[in-house]
Amino acid sequence: MNIAASLILWMVYIISLYFSIFLFLVYLDKRSSFRATETPRETSYEPFISILVPAYNEEKTILKTLRSIYALDYSQEKMEVIVINDGSKDATLQVISQFGFDKPNMIIINQENKGKAAALNSALKIARGELFACLDADSFVHPFTLQKMLHIYATEKDERLAIVTPAMKVYEPKNMLQKVQWLEYLVIILIARLSSEMDSLYVAPGPFSLYKTAVIRRIGGFDEQNITEDQEIAYRIQQHHYRIKQCPDGYVYTSSPETLKGFYRQRRRWYLGGMICASKYKSMVGNKEYGDFGIMQMVKNVLGYGFAIVGIGLGLYLLLKPLVHYLNTLFLVHFDIWPYISNLKWKITFFTFMMIDFRKGFLVLFLMMIGYFLFWASLRNSREKAYGYGWIPLFPYFAYYYTLKAFILLVCVIKFARRKNVKW
Repeated sequence: MNIAASLILWMVYIISLYFSIFLFLVYLDKRSSFRATETPRETSYEPFISILVPAYNEEKTILKTLRSIYALDYSQEKMEVIVINDGSKDATLQVISQFGFDKPNMIIINQENKGKAAALNSALKIARGELFACLDADSFVHPFTLQKMLHIYATEKDERLAIVTPAMKVYEPKNMLQKVQWLEYLVIILIARLSSEMDSLYVAPGPFSLYKTAVIRRIGGFDEQNITEDQEIAYRIQQHHYRIKQCPDGYVYTSSPETLKGFYRQRRRWYLGGMICASKYKSMVGNKEYGDFGIMQMVKNVLGYGFAIVGIGLGLYLLLKPLVHYLNTLFLVHFDIWPYISNLKWKITFFTFMMIDFRKGFLVLFLMMIGYFLFWASLRNSREKAYGYGWIPLFPYFAYYYTLKAFILLVCVIKFARRKNVKW
């Protein structure tokens, strides 16, 4: 490997090691809170709540979504449900109209298709709740989640606390891709909890994040030009020096993509939207005015995009360079393969063993150990077992799932550089 590639690889190793150890130390520092029992449901704070449900072509799932809302352990008299039919072309409007026929606290807004952010803003104009939650029409909230999130607001007693986010799990994964995503979401819950401990959350998940209505109105509502409005609103909350906390066991369940095409479209939107947000709020990168969010989270977010390029680029380089060499050799022998194979010497000597770069090997091993520890901690944090849906999903999760995500991220970097737009 040439000097330039080696230097770049060392930089990636060192920076990755720094952030990994940092997260590991945060976990150790907060381990007492991680051992705590589940978030209490009892709270004296019982404000009027608005629950906003934007829907576009969700006839197959929205009924289950609405039923989960009305099954919440919360007084119906202190809750309103606003469903926004965002120009659906299927039977979504008929389904919600029929369901809400005998629900006096349910309001239906029917509008032409404008996108999720615009749908939320339409509902926000008439919402009466002191707090409001957004629930995607393909997601389902646990009956006790709202009470637990209200407990966070009550115990924090902080006017700057503007959003409480849920812990999001994949709903009943069926195929291998969904089962692998189920594992990934458990890790995301832990990483979000660690970020929450540092006041560094940078996304308010669409499924049931709980907002202070006055604060969101004060900062201008949701950005209708952004394809990831849940990330953009979190960045803007941080910019205005408000806080975001996670409710670690306030569970909400979401339907994950079943096909590679659907998975690609989802992650493409997530990653490209994240790049747009990072670019929009680039003044916060490394800015100590925003505390750990600016110094750690924003820097980590930006470096993550660079790591995708470097990782895939170096991987292709290390793969293609020997392949080109072998093909050139075969060309020189006129592709007479058998003599070439018979003359190959597969011999490992003490000298070749000593030529192994143990420094890089040690770093990679150490990073893997931290990664496995955080994976174990994620399972413990989410009260799940690694074999919840069988042992087989563990292999693709550790073997190539993150490589697949890195390739999608690389595509998004190229699209972002070319300013390619992606719609909702």
